[in-house]
Amino acid sequence: MINTLLVAASLKALEEILQDNDIPYEIYKDEASDMYQELWETADAGEKALKMRQARPAMQRIIHKEPYVFIKSGGPLVLKFNDTSRKMKDSFGEMLLEREDLDWHRTITIKSDARIIASTAVADRHDAEYDDHTVNVYNVIDDFGDRIFGVPCTNEYFQDMNAILEQISHNGHETWIERFKDDDFAYDKLITPMLGAIAREIPRICKDHPEAPAKLLDFFYSKYDYYYINPIDELEITRIGAINVHHDLGRIPNNKNHYTATVDAPTQLLEVRFATGPHGEISKDTIQLNFDGGWAVCLTIIRNENEKYGRFFAVKAYLPVTPFGSYRDQVKWDPEA
Repeated sequence: MINTLLVAASLKALEEILQDNDIPYEIYKDEASDMYQELWETADAGEKALKMRQARPAMQRIIHKEPYVFIKSGGPLVLKFNDTSRKMKDSFGEMLLEREDLDWHRTITIKSDARIIASTAVADRHDAEYDDHTVNVYNVIDDFGDRIFGVPCTNEYFQDMNAILEQISHNGHETWIERFKDDDFAYDKLITPMLGAIAREIPRICKDHPEAPAKLLDFFYSKYDYYYINPIDELEITRIGAINVHHDLGRIPNNKNHYTATVDAPTQLLEVRFATGPHGEISKDTIQLNFDGGWAVCLTIIRNENEKYGRFFAVKAYLPVTPFGSYRDQVKWDPEA
């Protein structure tokens, strides 16, 4: 879940920095900003102090990598919230910094897990008269190739997926929910085979489309670079970082210099395999895609046992490693808050 109070604290910390530097700014008034400001006003004082300890040093470090924040001439710096812009709403909240007169914007993300980048649906259940039974209720097998890469999946992929679904197309009077709660059924009959089909399809697409690795990153990661902050309670530090793949962060216009390290997007798929756990066990629900440039993306199929209609499966994407050359840092919590 989004740590909403940490998002509110990050806004307050940023306001303090701007006020200390006499920077004109305004908060864009909408439902999200009202919610965060009301949350801050009504929160417990001890909780507010803790979140400020976490947020203030991180915001200070990030903001000083963006020279445009400190411009005093022209229009004010506008602060916005954008909780719904990404595909995994419950994993991070976003704060947007904009200077409309300069066509400049930056995003700071407050994450519950710095590795998670997004999620997307695998398939949708069909709202039909047999919804409560284990039948093939997928009226359309998701064409992830078209959505992610702009390249339709091959006939081989759809044949693989159809074969998986046909095996569970009928099971007497046992309900879908009852079977779906059974790990042997959910993983052995559906999740692991579906991941296998995806793992075979991605190399087929990448082979004929050299732009595919970068498009996959854009789809899950974002078409816009962003900073993130991620507090680690047991160490009393806040990790901060950015994967500056589009080379937008920390950039000074009309100048080649960057205040924030950059990293190039992947161009070649090197390997696809089922991920391994800490003891070498082979995962049943996660595949790992390894690319050039130190990039790796894991795709995990997650299930939702409680939802009668709608999406039963989604793919969660996360970065198992941080690409070499990206910006990484950490700051100690502010002892004065």
